[in-house]
Amino acid sequence: MMRFDGESGYGHKAPWMAPPPRRALSPLERRRLVGRRVGIAIFSVIFAGATLMWTIQILTTVWGSAPPSPEGCVRGTAHLEQAVDRARKAYADLAGDEDERTALARYRLALNPEWEQRKAVEAACRDDAAGRKHLKDVIALRYAEEHAVRYESLGLAPLRRRIRGTMAAPTNELNR
Repeated sequence: MMRFDGESGYGHKAPWMAPPPRRALSPLERRRLVGRRVGIAIFSVIFAGATLMWTIQILTTVWGSAPPSPEGCVRGTAHLEQAVDRARKAYADLAGDEDERTALARYRLALNPEWEQRKAVEAACRDDAAGRKHLKDVIALRYAEEHAVRYESLGLAPLRRRIRGTMAAPTNELNR
């Protein structure tokens, strides 16, 4: 092949030319190279191991299951339902006197310890179709109540405070 300047060949990178031989490394350079490779390997193992461990923990928490509740499906679901009632009452005691985060924190705190056992109750209800449906309804009620707490603390509580005269000027707490 002819290049634009009229010379033939591909220049110094011709495919038929062998690469230049590597120069021999001194013992010190060889130790540094090995040390660098070992350091990279250790660094990679530490971070890959940590990432794998955290991924497994997250996946187990999200999609994992627990051993069935010793209380069974019916009693376990009843305890979850009682916790929702208790949380609703805990919110209602101070409704209107706090912001959204505080109200939600108090509601969620009142759900425990029963709701920490939700996965175990789900496992106990696995073979009971009616129990699964009732549990699904209780879970939906829990989140509907939580939504009501959020709505009330953001929308209704500021209006109630303004009507009582505790807030001088209206604020738009929804646009925080």
